[in-house]
Amino acid sequence: MRHANIWFTAQEPRFVDAASNVPQRVAPHAKHEEARLLAAAVDAHRRAGGAYHVIDDATSPPAPRRVLGV
Repeated sequence: MRHANIWFTAQEPRFVDAASNVPQRVAPHAKHEEARLLAAAVDAHRRAGGAYHVIDDATSPPAPRRVLGV
């Protein structure tokens, strides 16, 4: 059976625990909770006067703009 859109049949990624080689599914809400806890820890560190460095994400020059419809 073939679908018109191949993304329709895509499977969500399965992560493997290296210690036991058992596939481990990480639920999206667990990822969001972990991200929320990390953000709270970083915010608490900054409020307590902890040092931090801003990493510049512009590691390469931007691509030239393309004009559409030309």
